[in-house]
Amino acid sequence: MPKQVVISISENLCKGADGCGICLALCPKDVFKIAERLTTRGIRLPVVDKITACTKCDNCVIYCPDMAVVVRLDEVPEAAAAARATSGS
Repeated sequence: MPKQVVISISENLCKGADGCGICLALCPKDVFKIAERLTTRGIRLPVVDKITACTKCDNCVIYCPDMAVVVRLDEVPEAAAAARATSGS
């Protein structure tokens, strides 16, 4: 089965794009952008903007001082992969 990259950012651990932003600065493919909404803690998290650009270099995981970023590969069922391929995403 094909695999797709999934990136998770822990809202409880992340200091936010304004308080840290290391993942934004070190991503060679500009996968992240700054969220427009504030969390309940009053911070703007980095959010995934261009998941298909991710090369899984793990810079965001390696350099996050709070271990708030997780990058993994998830298996995609064949039907979902075929649908995504035809939609151009």
